[in-house]
Amino acid sequence: MRHDVTLPLIGGDPTDIYIVDWLVEIGEEMTEGAPLLLVEADKAQVEIPAPAAGRLITVLVLADDEVKVGQVIATLEVP
Repeated sequence: MRHDVTLPLIGGDPTDIYIVDWLVEIGEEMTEGAPLLLVEADKAQVEIPAPAAGRLITVLVLADDEVKVGQVIATLEVP
């Protein structure tokens, strides 16, 4: 089953959020809560955890892309 990963609310309500780096490669397995990507908001970098256990199959945003809270940023294949 596929699971869309959306950007969660990161403390307060930052307006400018940028992808810094993906910490998982496409095809890689991960556990729920494991670090998935790093974003920058309000001059602070924050690790975003995986919302579910599974395998990363699609990345929809790249480093330096601006994203919004609630935006779909990736897809997981979950058991």
